[in-house]
Amino acid sequence: MRNRVLAVVLALCLGSPVAADPLPSSQVGAPTELRTRLDGLGKPEGRSIGGARIAGFEFLPKLYAALGYQFAWTNPTNVAALKDAVKRSWEDGLMPADFHDKAVAEYAASATADTSTVERDIVLSDALVRLLYQLYFGKVSPNGLDANWNFARPVLSDDPVKIISTAIAEANVAGLIEKAKLDHPFYGSLKATLQAYTQVEVSGGWPELPPGPTVKPGAADSRMPVLRRRLTITGEYQDDGNADSDILDEKLAEALRHFQKDHGLEPDGTLGAQTHAALNVPVHQRIEQIRVNLERARWVLRTIGDEMVVVNIAGFYLRVVLEGKPTWATRVIVGQTYHKTPIFTEAMKHVVLNPDWTVPRSIVRNELFAKASANPGYLTANNYVLTSASGPVDPATLDWSQWTAATFPYGVVQRPGPNNALGLVKFLFPNKYSVYLHDTPRRDLFIKSGRTFSHGCIRVEDPLKLAEIILANRLGWDRAKIDSVLAAGKLHQVNLPKPLSVLLLYWTVDPQFDGSARFYQDVYGRDARLLKALNSEFAPGAR
Repeated sequence: MRNRVLAVVLALCLGSPVAADPLPSSQVGAPTELRTRLDGLGKPEGRSIGGARIAGFEFLPKLYAALGYQFAWTNPTNVAALKDAVKRSWEDGLMPADFHDKAVAEYAASATADTSTVERDIVLSDALVRLLYQLYFGKVSPNGLDANWNFARPVLSDDPVKIISTAIAEANVAGLIEKAKLDHPFYGSLKATLQAYTQVEVSGGWPELPPGPTVKPGAADSRMPVLRRRLTITGEYQDDGNADSDILDEKLAEALRHFQKDHGLEPDGTLGAQTHAALNVPVHQRIEQIRVNLERARWVLRTIGDEMVVVNIAGFYLRVVLEGKPTWATRVIVGQTYHKTPIFTEAMKHVVLNPDWTVPRSIVRNELFAKASANPGYLTANNYVLTSASGPVDPATLDWSQWTAATFPYGVVQRPGPNNALGLVKFLFPNKYSVYLHDTPRRDLFIKSGRTFSHGCIRVEDPLKLAEIILANRLGWDRAKIDSVLAAGKLHQVNLPKPLSVLLLYWTVDPQFDGSARFYQDVYGRDARLLKALNSEFAPGAR
């Protein structure tokens, strides 16, 4: 169904376009003037009309050709619909100024056929095309921010010229705009969160918590009344008549734990430095964070299928979706800030039980060589073997002084076992980054709130449960069969008869579908660059 996206989203072109209404007397000769002005859009100096920069300079001549070079905006219903959609475009995290909002409002104020002009008509058409483009594709090209971006672009299976010209001729611009919007529960919840935080901003925002020492549950501090007001505004605290108390009592501590959980912090109910900083993030900054993630949603949610493993890198969690329904979720560990987990999608094809680990050259060079050269017994003690073209090599027989980390000629493989860095299972989805999902013997790290500890791969908190879900779905395996294979202690690769999509994404806002949202720290610093592009002048480019 999702492979024919536009047929679902913009299916308005049944039959031929309806003939436009006859031109009023004031517009006699307009087609010639209109064609002349459209021809002028072919030159850079002709792409500004009344101060409005025309972005659709290649598309608009085709649109007007389909309309017989007659005015597009003679119907007040269409003009009013465009004006309303431009005004409300902020609801999708977009900028009304991108759609000539002031000119559209001015032109709509005198929206009669007798007041149409060539300039007015072209500006209104450009506003519509800009709006449809951003609603459907997003404003910013993800490839411009990340050259490795490999998510599929939404496919335009129908002619956009025919779709738009039909909607104009049938006075259905409102329906066209509505159908261009992304219809997805995640996106809808993000929009609801944007609405809620915008209302908070309009109402004056929330109070700033003054600086002060760490406050633990049960302790007193003069800032507690301010903390209560702050948490009341965002819904974590409900007033119980104790608003002026200086005590961080249990009810306030529980509200603070709720806030901490929703902001990726240790939910200990203590007012410490990190919690204080998160409380004082201005509401406008949260609004911008939501807008950034609405843009990310427009990039990917039209093209994903109904079965996948999704990893939210910023949120440190993994979610399995089967037959269109969230099935299970668990915590994950992702790459350190200097070993960032990349954003991409590929198909999982294999599950490996009792895996070995071919250590990447970068880890051999930067970590293992120093340990092994200082203590050749280190490799054997940790179940590593050295490999060469002629077979295994005994590290105890080597003169380590003849090499540096950069010139060391041998490969390093860690054999299967309980201390293997990949644990008992790994999930392979072939990719150029050599990134995959896997188990880990370091169970203690999953209790941390910020889990950036890997070299780029994703460590899964409960990988055997993940294997059970995937292998049951694809092959009918149960946990007993998995356990029997593991008990043998030998590497065993299971090929999936039907691959499963793996999406490595980066969401710093995660709506919870109950009106609340979780805000994650921008651990890789990706939000600022996207926000800058989102707030810059619109310039559609190659996608």
